Amino acid sequence: MSDSVQVSASTSTHSWVLTANVRPLVESLAALVDYEADGWDWDAIETGLSGTDADAPHGWYDYPLVGTITTLRLELANDPGSLITTVQVHHAPDELLKARIETIMSMLARYQVIA
Repeated sequence: MSDSVQVSASTSTHSWVLTANVRPLVESLAALVDYEADGWDWDAIETGLSGTDADAPHGWYDYPLVGTITTLRLELANDPGSLITTVQVHHAPDELLKARIETIMSMLARYQVIA
């Protein structure tokens, strides 16, 4: 874990998405917290994800989404040899927020988004 923005809560939601859906994941999570993700965010995440490994203890990429509603801290790592990216979202202990995050990740694990 890096020294990035700290989320004041201790709750996290863990799952995976199709690697092709990482950008829609980030954009959807950003919308939840009223953060406008842009090309700079995507460039940073795309670069940070290269070389990650979900099985390596320090093989994860850490990225904050600091919205006007709350902050999400994303931890992302590719699963080498597969088409999935493992995701941990650290967030405030809010059941509605958690359900929304779980729904987004569930959809993006099952269906490839074509933008």
